[in-house]
Amino acid sequence: MERSSSRNGPDRAPIAISAQGLRKRYRLGELHSLRQTIGRLTRRDHMVESRSFEALAGVNLDVYRGDALGIVGSNGSGKSTMLQILAGTTLPTGGLMEIHGRVIPLLAVATGFHGELTGRENVRLFAASLRVPLEATEARMDALTAFAELENHMDTPIKRYSSGMLARLSFAIAMQFPGDIYVFDEVLAVVDGEFEARCLAEIRRLYSEGRTVVFVSHKLDQVAEVCNRVLWLEHGKVRQAGPSNDVLAAYAQEQADHLMQ
Repeated sequence: MERSSSRNGPDRAPIAISAQGLRKRYRLGELHSLRQTIGRLTRRDHMVESRSFEALAGVNLDVYRGDALGIVGSNGSGKSTMLQILAGTTLPTGGLMEIHGRVIPLLAVATGFHGELTGRENVRLFAASLRVPLEATEARMDALTAFAELENHMDTPIKRYSSGMLARLSFAIAMQFPGDIYVFDEVLAVVDGEFEARCLAEIRRLYSEGRTVVFVSHKLDQVAEVCNRVLWLEHGKVRQAGPSNDVLAAYAQEQADHLMQ
């Protein structure tokens, strides 16, 4: 969804992402029998509610254009669900998320790639999904290939790529195509230190250019390096949101307290 925003905070840039009462409920298991299915459709089966859980439970959040927002939280806190809704790969079951601009999502290594296609063909496919003209895609191909360090592998089906090669290709694609909001979900977890440093430098560049960045990583030093604000999710709810230093210090302290118990 692309639209311009007219809502400004005091002395702030326009809003890029706004979540209001955002909820996502998943139903656990499958309903196999006709009786169960009829019960679900008529809402007479009271077991349905007990077999579901809320991955997000009423999240409110405003991200301003030019912010670099880090999202932290333990496994199951709702981080990936939040990003999936932002990327448009899943829909909320309640509340609203407004997105103002084009989103470039890197949700996980190889997400959206086709294993039987080559690296070069997957680049073209990704660019086509963003409505980038083929001529523009081809003009960026050499720079993309060089950044990913895949000069000898772009015509190889990506089902033969290692996880590190897939991560490098994913990140290189994101850096070569224009967007307003860049979403990174643990995309640096499987790359080596040298490439990680280059990627973090590129993310800082996006931020310095006024692009909006949403960054998820279990490495708090990475979050601190690239993000000016942090959202801490816990059990699908906002535990704390604010300046990076404040939120990361509180989150790290709680993690340390848990280890001491």
